[in-house]
Amino acid sequence: MTDEEKFRFDLQGFLVVGGILSPEECEALSRQADEQWPRSSDDGLFRRTADISRWGPNFLNLMDHPRILPYLFELIGPGVRADHDYCIFMQQGAEGQNLHGGPMLHETDHWYHYQDGVIRNGLTVVTWALTDANPGEGGFTCLPGSHKTNFLKHFPKDVASHQRVPDFVHQPTLRAGDVLIFTEALIHGTATWRAATERRALLYKYSPPHSSWAKVPYSPDAYPSASEQQRRLMQPPSVAGHLGTLDEGL
Repeated sequence: MTDEEKFRFDLQGFLVVGGILSPEECEALSRQADEQWPRSSDDGLFRRTADISRWGPNFLNLMDHPRILPYLFELIGPGVRADHDYCIFMQQGAEGQNLHGGPMLHETDHWYHYQDGVIRNGLTVVTWALTDANPGEGGFTCLPGSHKTNFLKHFPKDVASHQRVPDFVHQPTLRAGDVLIFTEALIHGTATWRAATERRALLYKYSPPHSSWAKVPYSPDAYPSASEQQRRLMQPPSVAGHLGTLDEGL
């Protein structure tokens, strides 16, 4: 991470890394998603499904993408582990999810810490945008800086439910191919999708080596083509950690 990226993440609780995937890569992932998870007549405007890393090599390889893995080392530590993954597809008019999260009031894996130039986080999200999200179109929204709030219990309920949208609620602009990284300690949610084009987002979540948010960890045996690094990322939580350090070849 650059010094400015560290400043932005510490200030906001999220970071947009632009242009990681090409338009062709976004189109290929979207096309393969339709093949693996075709829309049915019973589907509503909002669709979500898990374990997209099992949809083939292109999805699995997002787990340890060489442009993004270094950010995870900086934000979580060299013992980072992959926790779970899923996707969210929203058509125009699809309602989202209330604003939630925040630092360690109820969910003890939602935390942010800084000391002596080092940033560390609990559960951390990498969202791959396969489609644009322009201002006012909805999708991911958050309260920048709320990962460090001391007044989470005073968060207005009408704001959490999107009934009121004050100026401290922010929807980052995303272009297809951008990556949004945020800590679950950030108050965040999903606003109603207003664009004519479908929102397509792939979410990969990561934890420190000692903790897990998913009820069931990855099973590396379910990924016969996974690389050694991907298998190590999928290991269940351990107090001792399992990935070693950057100096050991990762």
